[in-house]
Amino acid sequence: MNSQTARRPEKTKNTRPARSRKYAKQTAHVEARRDRTPLIFGWGGHLSRTEKTRLQRRAIWVLAALIALTIVGTVVFSWVNINVIIPNHTITSVNGENIPLANFRKMAALQAQMRLNSINNLTKQSDSLTKQSSQLQKTIDSTNKQIDDLNKQIKALPAGQKDQHDALTKQVTDAQAKVKDTQTKKDTLDAQSNDILQNQIPNAKQLYTQSQVANDSSDWLQQDAMIRQWEANQGANVRTQIDPAPNTITQSFNAFKADTASSNGGYSQFLSSDNVSDQDIHDMITIKVRRDNMQKYLAGQYTTPAYQVQARGMTLDTQADAQKALDRLHKGDDFAKVAKDMSKDVNTNTKGGDFGWLVNGQYSLDYAQKVGGVVDNWLFASQRKVNELSPIISDAGAFHIVQITGIQQSRAVDSAKLQSLKGSALDLWLVKQKALLGSKITATDIDTILDASNLPSSVPVSPPAQQNQNGSGTGLPGQDPTSGQ
Repeated sequence: MNSQTARRPEKTKNTRPARSRKYAKQTAHVEARRDRTPLIFGWGGHLSRTEKTRLQRRAIWVLAALIALTIVGTVVFSWVNINVIIPNHTITSVNGENIPLANFRKMAALQAQMRLNSINNLTKQSDSLTKQSSQLQKTIDSTNKQIDDLNKQIKALPAGQKDQHDALTKQVTDAQAKVKDTQTKKDTLDAQSNDILQNQIPNAKQLYTQSQVANDSSDWLQQDAMIRQWEANQGANVRTQIDPAPNTITQSFNAFKADTASSNGGYSQFLSSDNVSDQDIHDMITIKVRRDNMQKYLAGQYTTPAYQVQARGMTLDTQADAQKALDRLHKGDDFAKVAKDMSKDVNTNTKGGDFGWLVNGQYSLDYAQKVGGVVDNWLFASQRKVNELSPIISDAGAFHIVQITGIQQSRAVDSAKLQSLKGSALDLWLVKQKALLGSKITATDIDTILDASNLPSSVPVSPPAQQNQNGSGTGLPGQDPTSGQ
């Protein structure tokens, strides 16, 4: 029997058609769908919602960052502007030395408070004089009563009491003399008090204004630069007399603090309200002391006898008129005649322009109202000679021609004139320094120094009204004129 191997039946391929699968539609998450809606300005329709959201978030963060940077930048710029740029703004310059607004603000604070202290001190002085006068009036009233009592006693004396009568009469005479003497003292005190109330205080208030404080503060800073620059070229002996000594600065500083202590809340309130520091005021007091020292030094230079020149001159309104006058002189016309014909100086034209004998600085004092120094500088130049005729000199807003008619190396100076020169020594020196060839002082930035933000807020724009005859009127800003405070 044949062996046969059983075979597994071969798998037959399923001839049935494959069961078709049901199609499942695949869709993106809703955030990823493209909605074809523009994001901004017609752009962004091709982006999905997720991409749009992401961009929007980034835009918000960028915008927030820009806003934050803008705020920070504005704050930083404001701080730099207020604390660096504005304080260092130059208000004027003296021979290349810039004077910053920061120093002006400090000086304005000092100037304003010094003027206020002066007004307060004058008021206190007037009050003190009034009290003294009242005490004297009480003495007068008491003595007059004593005189009346003595006269009654004299009338009541019986006849024959000559010795007692004479004694009482002498007491009456002595009491009357006392009344007269006391009344004289009282009248003197009353006159002083009235002068303070009617003249000194109103004059001081006229100077307590924004424009006056601003101009004087700028002038002091300019003049201090001129003093320091001049001083640097002097010998040690001169510098010692002008440089402020520490103890002198301290004394002046303490005196200012003491005066300010009784004014408007005291010294600390002054510093706070004017936004200045103790060191700021100390620095400005140093300028004041240096200025005082310079005045003292220059006053000491005026002595008698002194070098003097005899001169004559004429003042013309225009350059053309001055040239006509100079042409006449060059043609041989008499100086005195030309001066009488053409000079506008009514004080000298009738005298042929004669100034008389002059000390250095006297022309500015007597004829230029201390605002011009060019004529003085020409007259007292070391190379001047007798009969020398000047060119046309522009000075103090006019045109001048002067001639030297005499020179004396040592000539006596009138005592009254000497005292006047000493009192104006610094002013005269300053106008002559400004007039020196090569001196360059730029015009002050008036708009800046008159800006109320750069001046103490307590300083009034204009002076108060003068008191009328019945005593009414305005006092310091913010004061009741009837309060006496």
